[in-house]
Amino acid sequence: MSEPIHVLGGGAVGLALAASLAREGRRVVLVRTSRRDTPEGRISISVQCAEHATWRAGVETRTLSRMETLGGLVVLTTKSHANAMLAQTLAAKATDAPLIVMQNGMGVEEPFLAAGFSVYRCVLYMTAQTIAGNEVRFRPVRSSPIGLVRGTTTELARCVELLSTEGFPFHAEENIQRDVWKKTILNAVFNSICPLLDVDNGIFARDEDVLALARAVIVECVALANTRHVALTEGELLENALAISRGSSGVLISTLQDIRNGRPTEIDSLNLELARLAATTRPPVDLIRTELLGRLTQQKAKLLLR
Repeated sequence: MSEPIHVLGGGAVGLALAASLAREGRRVVLVRTSRRDTPEGRISISVQCAEHATWRAGVETRTLSRMETLGGLVVLTTKSHANAMLAQTLAAKATDAPLIVMQNGMGVEEPFLAAGFSVYRCVLYMTAQTIAGNEVRFRPVRSSPIGLVRGTTTELARCVELLSTEGFPFHAEENIQRDVWKKTILNAVFNSICPLLDVDNGIFARDEDVLALARAVIVECVALANTRHVALTEGELLENALAISRGSSGVLISTLQDIRNGRPTEIDSLNLELARLAATTRPPVDLIRTELLGRLTQQKAKLLLR
């Protein structure tokens, strides 16, 4: 395949995706977006994909600030807090490239739509955690959907074909907004409660009291989703939360990893964006627990950044 795939972001998701593509012979470039002093060349990425299964792949790495153009396909695995600035940068480098947005939260694609890009939204069903350097622990839960926000169904099918591998599968999804809402609500649970308690994802399967708190957040958010004509149920979301908790016991959610490492979090596009949407709904929807947990997480991150 001659068409390049540019994976923006060197976090756990970006490393796992780039390695899975390179392992199957795809032409992939891992693009660092936040640092100008990152050495360029080839790196070896190590992926732990099961208890006793580890594989490695060599991947070309570049720095975005040093690149004049990005052709082919551009995949965003960066955190959403820098999207406004990233959209401006990409507007001068990749105007014709379709963008696959692999980020958590509501409305994260808006800066790229405003910049005129063809945008396809992906909802990831997997867990990934950086162990050290270019070594990651990766667990696919199931095939991750990609849907059209602005573009064509033909281009969507091509993007899915280019990205999907046996170890990291994707599929086209017509109703991507339902997946966006479902995943955002689940992230609002995990990305606030786990960091505040400083525990791994498995806490909800281990502790009934913590699970009850998750249920309270889900109930609020499902009520909001239903006002937006997104059909979700408390039972469905609670079952999903428990399945994720059991399947990722011992794994630290990304927001907890960010707080521990002094990095900005994506909580603003999760709990706090849901709260903003709730406040603008008529009549307003009460997301008091969801917003409070988000603001506490935001303050915890700010205190450790000082």
